[in-house]
Amino acid sequence: MQNNDPAHVSTEIPHRGKCDVNSDSKGSFFADQFENMANYRAHYEWTGPEIWKQTKGNLHAFVAAAGTGGTIAGVSRYLKEKNRSIKCFLMDLPGSGLFNKVTRGVMYTKEEAEGKRLKNPFDTITEGIGINRVTKNFIMAELDGAYRGSDREAVEMSRFLLRNDGLFVGSSSAMNCVGAVGVAQDLGPGHTIVTILCDSGMRHLSKFFNEQYLADHGLTPTATGLEFLDK
Repeated sequence: MQNNDPAHVSTEIPHRGKCDVNSDSKGSFFADQFENMANYRAHYEWTGPEIWKQTKGNLHAFVAAAGTGGTIAGVSRYLKEKNRSIKCFLMDLPGSGLFNKVTRGVMYTKEEAEGKRLKNPFDTITEGIGINRVTKNFIMAELDGAYRGSDREAVEMSRFLLRNDGLFVGSSSAMNCVGAVGVAQDLGPGHTIVTILCDSGMRHLSKFFNEQYLADHGLTPTATGLEFLDK
């Protein structure tokens, strides 16, 4: 395994070049999960069919956030091929530009709008999802629209799932469930909505499940039900 300095964009020339050179010289390879189309194909060939099989094709919508874009691309494309009437939605978060890309065709966040660009990058405690560029994997997604959630909604949802369903999920899964509820509210009763629980809370103990950290950032959960999602 070769360790490299982290880069905000995996395809930055110096970073990508260093990874490629090290891979070639050490008998290893650079997985490049953002641009490697094996990511998309895995979800097209496996995750999508699994969802279709488990629901017996009886689903009305799929919603998920995107990091690399592989999951939402592979699943949405497979489901659309099985039934064009199935709605597929992106769930996006603070600081990510994908919501505007899907809904307006322009890649920017509201924090980056003209005259409002922040001196420092916008921060979020939700990790593993959200991005400010379109990856090769994400391009393959077939989407009908997008929803946007907040850190507070993700925190509250994670505690709701823990109390009511015994599910100890991470920030990405919590945000996906925020999106699922949003879709359910819009579609109404009698619809089957699918999302992905992709991370455990065990990976988020230092921030997302750290009471002091949440208090310092004004995110202490207070809801008893799903009232934090009331429209």
